[in-house]
Amino acid sequence: MTVGKAHELPGLLSKARPRPVAALIHGGDRRAVYELCLSAVNTITGPNADALSVTRLTEAQIVGAKEKLYEEFQSISMFGGERVIWISGSSDATAKQLESLLAVETAGNFILVDSEALSKTSRLRKLMESHPRCVSVALYEESTRELRARLQCQIAAAGLSITEDAMARLVDFISLERGVADSETQKLITYCLGQAQIEVEDVTAICGDTSDVSTDELVDAIFEGRLEDADRCAAIYGASIGSGRGSLSLVLQHITRLEGMAAQINSGSSIDGVVSAPRFGIFFKRRASVAHQLRIWDTAALLSAEEKVCGAILQTRQYTDLTEAIESRTVLALSRMARARQSTIN
Repeated sequence: MTVGKAHELPGLLSKARPRPVAALIHGGDRRAVYELCLSAVNTITGPNADALSVTRLTEAQIVGAKEKLYEEFQSISMFGGERVIWISGSSDATAKQLESLLAVETAGNFILVDSEALSKTSRLRKLMESHPRCVSVALYEESTRELRARLQCQIAAAGLSITEDAMARLVDFISLERGVADSETQKLITYCLGQAQIEVEDVTAICGDTSDVSTDELVDAIFEGRLEDADRCAAIYGASIGSGRGSLSLVLQHITRLEGMAAQINSGSSIDGVVSAPRFGIFFKRRASVAHQLRIWDTAALLSAEEKVCGAILQTRQYTDLTEAIESRTVLALSRMARARQSTIN
C-alpha cells in the first residue's frame, strides 16, 4: 500500500526498488492529472519509447470485454521493453476489473489508471490505496492561501514585488487551476518587467475580463464542428488580453465535463437526463447544444481530443512565441473532428 504525492511518483515507479504493478492518479485538475500520467509513462517506458509501448483504454472498453484488461496486462511488446496500459476516465467499474487482475500473482505490464477526484468512499480509491501492489496519488486543488504564496514566490523570483491590493485582484481574476494561474502570472510578470512593483492597474490591464466572446460560445462552436464560428471566437477570445485564462485551458475543462457526462450515459442514463442534472451545471439555454455534442463525441473521441489539447498546451510552454498559432491550429483541428464525426450520425 502506497499513498504518494505527485513529486514522489517517479521514485515510487523506479526500477531500483520493488515497483507497484498499478497506479491511480486522480484529481479535479484534468491537465495536472494528464501531465503526471505522462510523467509516469516516461518513467516506466523511457522518454524515447515507441508509440506501441502505451495502450490507451477507456473504462467502457474494459468493462464491456471482461478479458481485455487481462489480455493487455499479459501482452508482450513487439519490440521488447515494458508496456503501459493506461485506462482513462475510470470509476468503481474499473475497480472490479482490477481486483481480479491483482489477485493473480504473475508479472505483466504496468497498469495506469486516471480519474476525476475520487471520494474516500470510492471503491477504486480504496482498492488502490490499500493493495500492497498499487500506488495512489491524489492531486488536490490549492487553497487560496497556498495559491497566493506560490504566486508570490514566482513574482519575487522575477525581481518584482506586488502590492496587497494587486495580489488580491490577481487571485480574484484567475482560476484556481494550477496551469492557468501560472500562465496568467507569467504573463503579468512579463508585462511588468522593468518596473519595481506590480500595481492594481497592472493586474486590471492584463488579467481583467474584457472578452467580447463568452467561453460557452467558444467551446460550443468547437465541439459542434462550426469551423468558422470556432475560429472567429478563438481569435476574439485570444485577442482579449484580459480573458483571464487561455482558450486551450477552457477547451480542456469542457472536455472533462463532457467526459463526465459521457460516463453517465455509458452507465445507462439518457442524454437529456444527464445534461439537465444539477451536478453538471449546464445552463438551460445551452442544453440542446451540449446534448448535440454528446451525440457527436463518444468517450474514446473525447480522450483523443483531450490528448491533443494537452499536447498543444505543452507545446505553448515550450514555444511561447507560437502560442497563438498553436491554439488556432488546435481549435480548428477539434472543430474538423467534430464536423467529421457529425457527418457519420446524420
